[in-house]
Amino acid sequence: MRHVRPTRTWHCRAAGLALGMCMACGQAQEGAADPAAPDEQVAPYTVRQRTISIMAANTLAVAAYGKSNWWNDGFTTRFHSANEGWFGQNTYSGGADKLGHFYMNYAGVRLFSRAFEWAGNTPAGSNELAAWLMFGTFTAIEVLDGFSKQWRFSKEDVVMNVAGVGAALLMEHHPDLDRVLDLRFLYRPSPEGGNHFDPFGDYSGQTYLAVVKASGIPALRSHPVLRYLELSVGYGTRGYGTLG
Repeated sequence: MRHVRPTRTWHCRAAGLALGMCMACGQAQEGAADPAAPDEQVAPYTVRQRTISIMAANTLAVAAYGKSNWWNDGFTTRFHSANEGWFGQNTYSGGADKLGHFYMNYAGVRLFSRAFEWAGNTPAGSNELAAWLMFGTFTAIEVLDGFSKQWRFSKEDVVMNVAGVGAALLMEHHPDLDRVLDLRFLYRPSPEGGNHFDPFGDYSGQTYLAVVKASGIPALRSHPVLRYLELSVGYGTRGYGTLG
């Protein structure tokens, strides 16, 4: 019988674990060498301190949350994995959790890129730091899941994590595409979730959208009406319970 991994929430996964922090720290020196804004120079020591503080704060946050919510049953000495599937009807969330992994990595890279720029890193260095932090963080979580008593390592989750990081870097490196295309998360409490507000655990209330914006198209950007038009394609699942 195929092992079905118990459901759980992933909303705190954007924080960093030790692996994520270590992998990102390896890039901190390079990113800190040349501040992002030449007219607002920040001392290299300050840049490094801010960068490490951002990673450390998030590492502590996810470690504390994980200990009390994900891994409170402890760990084993054996590594376990599970074939969760992708978007099939008989998977435990119809694929909504996979898009959750994708979107959390995507959003994490975008948000942490801004945080690392605030710290004084270059835009390119900030993108690299954020990408390594997200990749390391989510990889570490999956590995710990593999050794935990309750959860399992999922290769499907790893693939979606990497895809989310890649999508974020694509947007960061191509501003014209970023102006035209939005990736959005829409949530509305569902009956399956008891109509309670739980945007990260209520799979049946989640919808993931890819939105093309007329305001990002040069020929339509100045039009008084057409610039407000958007074309969206979305994916959502219904009939799946709330994470416990």
